[in-house]
Amino acid sequence: MTTEKIPVAVIGSGPAGITAARALLDQGIAVTMIDAGNTLPPEAQQVHDAMAAGMPADWDRAALAERNRHSLKERDGVPLKTVFGSDYPYYFDPSVQDDGALILGSRARGGLSNAWGASILPLSARDLRNWPLAADKLEPHYAAVMQWLPHAQSEDDLAADYPLHTADAWQLRLSPQGETLSAALNATRQELRANGITFGRSRLAMSNCHYCSQCLHGCPYDFIYSTRSTLNALLDRPDFSYVDSTVITGITEHQDWVELHREGDQPFRAERVYLGTGVLPTALLMMPLLGKRELVIKDSAYGLVPFLRYRREAGIAGIGQYTLPQFYMEIDVPEVSERNVHLQWYGYNDFYKEELRKKLGPLYSILPDVIPRHFVERMWSIQAFLHSDDSPDLLLNMTDKGRASLSVSNEPRTRDVFRAAYRALGVVSSKLGGRVFPSLGRPGTPGGSFHSGGTLPMHETPTEGQTDLTGRPHGLRRVHIVDSSVFPDIASSTITLSVMANAHRIAVGHHLYN
Repeated sequence: MTTEKIPVAVIGSGPAGITAARALLDQGIAVTMIDAGNTLPPEAQQVHDAMAAGMPADWDRAALAERNRHSLKERDGVPLKTVFGSDYPYYFDPSVQDDGALILGSRARGGLSNAWGASILPLSARDLRNWPLAADKLEPHYAAVMQWLPHAQSEDDLAADYPLHTADAWQLRLSPQGETLSAALNATRQELRANGITFGRSRLAMSNCHYCSQCLHGCPYDFIYSTRSTLNALLDRPDFSYVDSTVITGITEHQDWVELHREGDQPFRAERVYLGTGVLPTALLMMPLLGKRELVIKDSAYGLVPFLRYRREAGIAGIGQYTLPQFYMEIDVPEVSERNVHLQWYGYNDFYKEELRKKLGPLYSILPDVIPRHFVERMWSIQAFLHSDDSPDLLLNMTDKGRASLSVSNEPRTRDVFRAAYRALGVVSSKLGGRVFPSLGRPGTPGGSFHSGGTLPMHETPTEGQTDLTGRPHGLRRVHIVDSSVFPDIASSTITLSVMANAHRIAVGHHLYN
């Protein structure tokens, strides 16, 4: 076979790649997307199709509950949300040895957007203080993405720091549990603000909801956004080509083209490449090209902590609801950290009983059912995220034999920040009708938040190990990284919308690059 020639290649179909591809196509630039393109396995697809064929009232709830019991899987201590029982969105690279840290890639069509939490909070102006970009440089790109990204959001106190970037939105219906907490939050609003705490409704990339309580297992109606849906729309365009079942194994830049090596076939030649394969795959591709044996990965540490309300919401397990986060909360207290701590509040979901079952062990089976039921009917699960300044750095090392190891390279005051944040929440928790229990919480595995990047950070005047403002690593002209690898740091708030906005910003400058 002869080498295939491509004017513009986008590698990866996750949020970064798909956004770059759309931005290029909107400028009249033909795009070839190269992707591994794995899809939902047939047995999982059958489950999806059977559920989607009816409404939630038609489902066999007993069979569904039993299947859901086993749908959460773990890898090195990281809980992985499966999709109809399949962990196909995650790729466990056998060439990388994990040593106390874990960063997963994806070879799925749509990447990790097949299993994400759908949160789409942007970066605040304060989050960008160490970036070479001011907020006004990203704002038009957030707005451009929000024009086509489905979203449920509302105007509230968070908007002062985290703009909505669009007036076009719809609002999800809170569960009864959420309505009760919302009333308590609003009644305590001034006291919360006086203690450095701001809250608001979650912002989620969703197009609709049947409130079937299956968000954490896979939405049968595909209402939770995945870039698969955008990819499917792009496939109808004559200026878009999609090459799947293809893994790029190496990149070489020449004067007038970039050579893309692939498994089991002749390479591609592209005039320009936009690389959006995710933090770990991008790092593994870049290290040989740049002659790097070591890269530091910045990470947002996360932890889970329960909040128990004094009042239980009887029967909440039988009420149809969405099970993604219902509220966000920002803790901005100097005694906690110079950076804010981001909290996501999850109401009831059917993992709570399983978590309680694990913690109680054999004792669970002899307890009257009323005891675990009363517990889960009071419970909120809070997922807390820290800025990378307060989180361990991860170290990626490459060996002579092409293998890599991932480890924790430093231990900042992460535990102290978590503890201080929980104390700050504890000060006002009684006003919210409950109590936070840090002793029952658990820290996350480094890298397990899926909020990582910063391996080749952007800089106005980049040197070795940095990228310019167009995502080009120092010394390269035709390769642009569009995923979070180019972020100077990782904020505590959500990451995906900012990845998409930055990818859009880089891609719209295509005609200016030489």
